[in-house]
Amino acid sequence: MKKKESPKKKQKPAEWVVVSEDDVQKALHLWHGGEKDRWPLAHLRLGLQIAAEQELLDSLADSGMAVQNRTILNLGLEHLGALSPGFEELLRQRFEHLQEVQILANSRNVVRGTIQYRQKQAISQLTKILNQLEREANQEWREQMVARLALPSYTELVGVSKPRQTLVEALLEENKHFIVAIDGLGGLGKTALADRVTRDTLHTVRFDETVWITAKQTHLSTRGRLQIDTTRPVLTFPMLVDELAAKLEQLEDFRGPQIQKQRLIQRLLKERPCLVIIDNLETVADHKALIPELQQWQNPSKFLITSRIRLLDHPGVFSISLQELEETAVYQLLRLEAAKVGFAVLENASDNELKPIYDVVGGNPLALKLVIGQLRFHSLPRILARLSENQNEQGEGLFDYIYRESWETLDDHSRTVLLSLTQAGETGFTFEHLLDITGLAARTIEQSLEELILLSLVDLRGSLLERRYSMHHLTERFLLKMLEQA
Repeated sequence: MKKKESPKKKQKPAEWVVVSEDDVQKALHLWHGGEKDRWPLAHLRLGLQIAAEQELLDSLADSGMAVQNRTILNLGLEHLGALSPGFEELLRQRFEHLQEVQILANSRNVVRGTIQYRQKQAISQLTKILNQLEREANQEWREQMVARLALPSYTELVGVSKPRQTLVEALLEENKHFIVAIDGLGGLGKTALADRVTRDTLHTVRFDETVWITAKQTHLSTRGRLQIDTTRPVLTFPMLVDELAAKLEQLEDFRGPQIQKQRLIQRLLKERPCLVIIDNLETVADHKALIPELQQWQNPSKFLITSRIRLLDHPGVFSISLQELEETAVYQLLRLEAAKVGFAVLENASDNELKPIYDVVGGNPLALKLVIGQLRFHSLPRILARLSENQNEQGEGLFDYIYRESWETLDDHSRTVLLSLTQAGETGFTFEHLLDITGLAARTIEQSLEELILLSLVDLRGSLLERRYSMHHLTERFLLKMLEQA
């Protein structure tokens, strides 16, 4: 009987490129250049650090891999010379000045084998030095990239381990998935997940630069209230170009014409692998035209986008749609957030005590955090009653924030289809069921469902042979409220 092979485990991305003695020896042999498909020191962060410090980035890139290889070796040899001057001299004579082993042996009155042994020792020492320098360069780079990100709004993410892994794997792919999107309703944690995934990539050597650009205009106060910045202008494409230029060190001082700035950014993104995060795509003016523009800039660079609007109708976009948290994850999030602020009563509450929150709010993390913030001042029944009535003491109500704009864009047919789904429950309705209960034509329902799915108002489940359509808990409550007001 043939032994069943166990599935291969996926390798975790290394925190830095580990340089072997064989890599260093090959690099030394390439001191004066050569035709190579793979340069042994090509992907070290150390090379980027040296180029940035010496303001040689453009010249190194133009001169090719031989110069980069030699620059890294020179730095390593300088450190080697501080510890073992004889080793540095030996390696420079052998590889920089191309002296033969026998000539060196004769000049030092030793046998050939002694020179070869000392060379092996010197390469071993140089390898250790380059590894240490690479660790330090990688740590410094990571700190610079983290400084470009806002402080995370979470201490730990719950219920999203699978999409997190999928997104990281997509971003680390070398030859595909150049535009990756996280879509879903407002409040589901798209920004938090994008932040976490971005930080995950910083522990790899996939990207040379990471830039975060946001058009976010809403945040959650410590008292559990939505605060909306109405003074912030809508992000336009020229503004996006300006922000990219300002955050990319190579272009931060550029003051030339807009079109030239755009070309320089495109050139940089096409030459060096960068990760650009665009948060809240739907708040970008003319966002539909932005994706084709970004596709002109991709490869090797990648774009990670968060959006309430699903990008299913854009070819070439790898898309992950966030869903509500499951019930157990809701309880985990409530207790985690309570522990973060020392709210012991909520942290120690039983599942039965927390269930009314899930029944009203569902698994929307933003709504759950609103409840936690307001529980510090009011009773749970009062908060849930207010939430059901879409009341908020200051600013816009939660339902308005999540749904109002999308609702107002719908035509009567789409509203009919959406309202009919309030009876679908967790299992959802089939297309045939919607035909029966709405009385609309099949083509009309198809068009309405496509629009509702793109707006993240309807979830699509099931198999290729049978699709089922449903909605979030909170969406259902919003629609029932709209029916009451009608």
